[in-house]
Amino acid sequence: MHLKQETRYEQTIKKSTFITCLKPIKSEEEARNFIEQIRKEFNDASHVCTAYVVGENNMIQRSSDNKEPAGTAGVPMLEAILKSGVENVCACVVRYFGGIKLGAGGLIRAYSSSVSLALQEAEKTETVIYQQYSITYPYDLSGTLENWLRKNTTVKDFLYDENVTCLFETDTQDIETTIQNMTSGKIKAEYIKDVFHEKSIS
Repeated sequence: MHLKQETRYEQTIKKSTFITCLKPIKSEEEARNFIEQIRKEFNDASHVCTAYVVGENNMIQRSSDNKEPAGTAGVPMLEAILKSGVENVCACVVRYFGGIKLGAGGLIRAYSSSVSLALQEAEKTETVIYQQYSITYPYDLSGTLENWLRKNTTVKDFLYDENVTCLFETDTQDIETTIQNMTSGKIKAEYIKDVFHEKSIS
C-alpha cells in the first residue's frame, strides 16, 4: 500500500499544535529533501520530528526526535507507519508548544496518533498485477467474444484485419481455459506479460 499524494493533518493536544506532513518517497534522498523542505517551511516550530520507511520490505527505516526527549517522537512515529502497512513514506510532525508539558507518555501518544490519524485520512493506492493477453479470432466469433471481453476484461485495443485481434488485461485466473471452453477449443489466448496498476483504496 502506498500514499497517493502528499498530505497534511493537524490536531491540537493540550494547547500544543501537531501538524503531520506525509509524502510518498522513492529514495532516502527524497525523504531527506522533504524533511529539509518542511523544516524550512516551519522554521519557527518548537520541533519537527521525522520518520520514514523506504525500499523493499521497508529495508531502510530512520527516525529523529529533534530535541524531544529520546524515544518519545521518532520511534513512535516509525511504529505508526509500520503498523499502517503503508510503504515508501516520509512523515514529519511539526509541533508548536502550547505551554503545557505532556510528559513522556503524552508525547509518545501525541506523535504516534498524529501519524496514525494522518495515514488513516490520506488517500492510498495499492499495486494490482494484471496479465496482458492477445487473442485472435474469426469474425463469426465476434458476437460471442467481443461482448464477453468488454464485460469481463480491460480491453486495450481491437485490430480488425483478416481476423479480429484483441489486446486485453485481466486479473482473472484460468482465462486461457475460459476462452478455450467458450470457443470449443478453437481459440487460444496468448499471454504477453504482467502489468502493474495503482488502484485507489479508501
